[in-house]
Amino acid sequence: MNAPDEAKAPSPFSPKLVVGVAIIVAGLVLTLDNLGLIEAHTIFKLWPLVLVAVGFAKIRQDRGGGSMGGWFLVLGGTFLLLFTFARGRMTEALAPMLVVAVGILIVVKALKQSRGVPPELARSEDFLQGTAIFGGFKRRVSTQAFKGGELTAIFGGYEVDLRQAALENGQARIDVFVLFGGGEIRVPDGWEISNRATAIAGALNDGTHHGVASSDSRPRLVITGLILFGGTEVKS
Repeated sequence: MNAPDEAKAPSPFSPKLVVGVAIIVAGLVLTLDNLGLIEAHTIFKLWPLVLVAVGFAKIRQDRGGGSMGGWFLVLGGTFLLLFTFARGRMTEALAPMLVVAVGILIVVKALKQSRGVPPELARSEDFLQGTAIFGGFKRRVSTQAFKGGELTAIFGGYEVDLRQAALENGQARIDVFVLFGGGEIRVPDGWEISNRATAIAGALNDGTHHGVASSDSRPRLVITGLILFGGTEVKS
């Protein structure tokens, strides 16, 4: 795309950068410990945060936000932090989180299979992909041949800005999946929104300004997918 701003240049936030910064911090901590200013062993208990940061860096490097290796690092680092600080209550804290993690992995895989996006389309800069799991993301799209997209939010949220975009052939589709999360999609004035998503204990709200053009001549954005215990708002 001429699309998301972050696609215009490589992000400096990379796994190698995180590791390098972590080594520098470790050296500084050891120095301060030798000077008697801090206790290094207390600080080093937080080392699993490095795994979490590396995981988020890997996720960010993946334009669609769907890096399974990245999410494993994030979850692994989180579990190790729990192991360090929860102590005797580790089993009670870890078991439910493992169940949640397995469920999320199954859902993400099922979504990929059901959506069936062709590889060439998924690689296109005119196709929007984004995944937010226990977090969020923002995308600003300015392509003049927008082909649609797929958005996923699980215990997270997203903000998508399409106000500078134009639809290829006057129509495109975005498939959304929201579970205990939410999102916002901003579109240009005059776009027609066709809501074909299913909402259970949730909602997809169309708050756009349709303008005065007839529906036959307006660009049309079709929104499909499933919203569970969450919501998505479309606005101008």
